[in-house]
Amino acid sequence: MRIVVILIAGLLFISCNKGELDRLSEQNRILRSQVSDLRNDIDAMKTEKEKLDFLSGNLRGITATIVTNKGEITLEFFTDKAPIHCFNFITRAESGFYDNTQFHRVIPGFMIQGGDPNSRDGNKFNNGQGGPIAAIPHEFNDTVHEKGILSMARVGDKSYGAGSQFFIMHEERNHLDGEYTAFGRVTRGLEVVDAIATTGTHTDDPRLRDHPVDPVIIQTIRVGR
Repeated sequence: MRIVVILIAGLLFISCNKGELDRLSEQNRILRSQVSDLRNDIDAMKTEKEKLDFLSGNLRGITATIVTNKGEITLEFFTDKAPIHCFNFITRAESGFYDNTQFHRVIPGFMIQGGDPNSRDGNKFNNGQGGPIAAIPHEFNDTVHEKGILSMARVGDKSYGAGSQFFIMHEERNHLDGEYTAFGRVTRGLEVVDAIATTGTHTDDPRLRDHPVDPVIIQTIRVGR
């Protein structure tokens, strides 16, 4: 009888151990799969970082000068913080995308905004609504939105990304930090920013409240090193 009990106990022990081994084996399989997925994700991130580093390096040292009917504004770019936005702005400027558009929205003590292709057509009521077909992803960073900072406009829903419209800060506004992509700053021509920001705007129609009465034209944007 004792032998039978010992045999049964032994079988139960083996059965329990097998169940535990099966459980551990399954956990090990899942862990190996997760490690493999993580390695793939890391490799993909490295590849993307290499692409952005390449882009940032090629853009480094490029400057742009916005030529307006009120004077010139020279910009430098934060290629390490927002390489995609810098590339977007620089290549659009090179192609003439911004030529003869306007600073269609000006708010003294806040910012001046331009870059809308709609602002060429003479219809002030559709200014601020235009842009390219494809958007770019946000590159929010730690830049403080102080006077002279160049940043990218966007719609309220962040998931839509950014297009072609940009703004230059007239005074510091910290509530924009981390919410809009700052990608450059003014190095010369802050007095032109002042002149544009304080130009007269419409008082006859609330829809045009921040629109200049006399158009502020971006004649061209010169790009160089």
